[in-house]
Amino acid sequence: MQTIGRRGQGRPALERMPQFCVFCAEPSPQIDGKSPHQERSSTQLSLTCVLKLARTALVFPLGSWSLHGLLQQCLPSPFLLPLLLAGGGAIALLPPARANAPEPPGVAASLEVPGCRRALGLPSTPTPAELLRADPGLAAKLAAAPACRPPGDALSRLEHLEQELAASRQRIAAQQSQLAAETVRQDTLAADLAQLRRQLTGQPASPGAAIPGAAISSAPDASARPAGGALPIAASSQSAGPATASAPALAPAPSATITPAAGVTAAATAPGSSALAPGPLAATPSVPATPATTAAAGTPSTLTAPAVPAAAGAATASAPTATYTPGKGFTLQAGGATLRLWAEAKLLGFSSSRYTFNPGQPLIVSPKDPSPSYDLSAQQSMVYAAFRGPKWGSWTPGAFAIFWLQDNLLAEGYSFTPVVAYGEIGNGAWRVAAGQNFDVFAPRDPDTLPNGKLAATGNPGAYRPQFRVERNFEAGPGFGGVVQLAASSPVTTALPSNVDLANLQSQEIVEDNGWPNLEARLNFGFGAYADRAGGRSLRPVELGVSGIVGQLRVLDNIRPTDPLTLVSDRSTVNVWGAAIDGQIALGRRFGLSGELYTGQGLGEYMAGILQTYNRGTNQAVPTAGGWGQFYVYLADNLRLNLGYGIDNAQDSGVFGLQVNSGVFANVLWDVNPWLQLGLEGNYKLTTYDVFGDKNAWVVISQVMFRL
Repeated sequence: MQTIGRRGQGRPALERMPQFCVFCAEPSPQIDGKSPHQERSSTQLSLTCVLKLARTALVFPLGSWSLHGLLQQCLPSPFLLPLLLAGGGAIALLPPARANAPEPPGVAASLEVPGCRRALGLPSTPTPAELLRADPGLAAKLAAAPACRPPGDALSRLEHLEQELAASRQRIAAQQSQLAAETVRQDTLAADLAQLRRQLTGQPASPGAAIPGAAISSAPDASARPAGGALPIAASSQSAGPATASAPALAPAPSATITPAAGVTAAATAPGSSALAPGPLAATPSVPATPATTAAAGTPSTLTAPAVPAAAGAATASAPTATYTPGKGFTLQAGGATLRLWAEAKLLGFSSSRYTFNPGQPLIVSPKDPSPSYDLSAQQSMVYAAFRGPKWGSWTPGAFAIFWLQDNLLAEGYSFTPVVAYGEIGNGAWRVAAGQNFDVFAPRDPDTLPNGKLAATGNPGAYRPQFRVERNFEAGPGFGGVVQLAASSPVTTALPSNVDLANLQSQEIVEDNGWPNLEARLNFGFGAYADRAGGRSLRPVELGVSGIVGQLRVLDNIRPTDPLTLVSDRSTVNVWGAAIDGQIALGRRFGLSGELYTGQGLGEYMAGILQTYNRGTNQAVPTAGGWGQFYVYLADNLRLNLGYGIDNAQDSGVFGLQVNSGVFANVLWDVNPWLQLGLEGNYKLTTYDVFGDKNAWVVISQVMFRL
């Protein structure tokens, strides 16, 4: 069968069948025996065939009739084969496709840490993505390299380590408590065993018979340590430095250190301080201290009392022990109680260009003509006692006392006088104390050799009978403090109070007005505790605010005809004061501390240059002043201090003192745990209402033995 066309006849039937358009997916009409697609040029046809071939291969399986027809249509083109070869070669040259793996978190931040790339030997120009493609294990290397840890990661690790340390201290404290309980139990069993042997054999116990508890008598008893297992500051080999707020170098007062994990401020120190006292730190009071039986200052020698068998049925306790540590005195332990006794024997030499009052305590420059002098004084030698009793439930009783060889701050003679003597009870969070104590008001002290501590030269604070309540608080490792409230005597025992009844007209009498003064202080600590030079542990910043309100009754110019009634000569003086104090630890070895105050009638608090009222008007003397100090530890046993203080009294009256200031610089060297040497230079300036300015240079040397 044949079909007649316009330009040919007798074509095979297959060629005369309708052509299938791959692009259109429908039969192409025949026009003069050709499809309209065949009218295109050879180049267009070749490109079209390539596209058709790609689409057909994706849509239809290989070997289908559509793909065969397309090949028959495209193969006659002379340009198809070169195009296919060129395209295949270009595709072969393309880099293999790689999926962009997600970048592990923190890689970019770690690579940006200074020194990270240098520590791993990485180049500085490639991006984190390029480095990860070159080394897939780079993320693990960054995590293992300390130099590549971001600061945020370091802080979180620091907090984690602090928590682990606190937990470890709690575990140690629990183990020590269990050890103490087992020791007491062993002693009880040994005593019962000795008693039973006597009953069975009729022979007394051998004097050399071993008691299990005695074998570990040299180990510190759990009751001798505060909660958390931390050693008390009183057992520290280094005397408290200036950065410990009110702790003068020469007399560390006992105070237990409560760890932050126990919920109480760490490195807590003694109750209050004063311008005169040798140094408890008022920043964070705590329960009474119990010195440890071992200390860095030296190896203690332990004396163990021989075992004494207890009577049948009687309760027994651990054998009493007496421990001596060079430079820290004796520690006696018995029945869960601890008593520590130690002393400081001081000899101070004073070389002055002008007479100062008094010779052993250069507070004020005398208005007398210049007269160089040299004096030796041992008045500032001190004896200390600290007691910690057995626990009463969750409370621990205690007591603390300081005695010195001076009757009062202005006395030139010698007398064994109690400066501080109080009892207390506390549970770590609360503390109650009653007795002769340091002032709550303005407790921070500079680090000077004389124990006057710039009294009447910008540093208020003394000691007096007092009842005190304190509450410690802790809000994590980076913040804590203490609140202190006290009712105290308006008249200090640090100043003389003798009244000459034969010469009442010239006497100045100051007494209370019938009720106590009220003192309060709030102290904050910022930042976590850190070890500092000299064996100290301090927060980076401490800040305290304190105040005092009260009244005094003054009697002056008393008429000799009426020495008993004194009605017309009696005046009431209102007393108030406000102070702010603080310290900043500038690293491990450097620091600043200081105090500012203002008020009126503060003569009994060592301010106003010891002037409480104007003797002409019987009005309170307004006053303001302060002190500041910079310290540096050249070594753990060698430190330098530089400071300045000023006290400005207003309306002090005729022959009154208006300004008293001083600059000091000293060096303190702890030669060993029991010997300290010191040298200090002072420049003092006192301004009088009548005599004008009087100045003096004072050089002070010190030799101190800790017993």
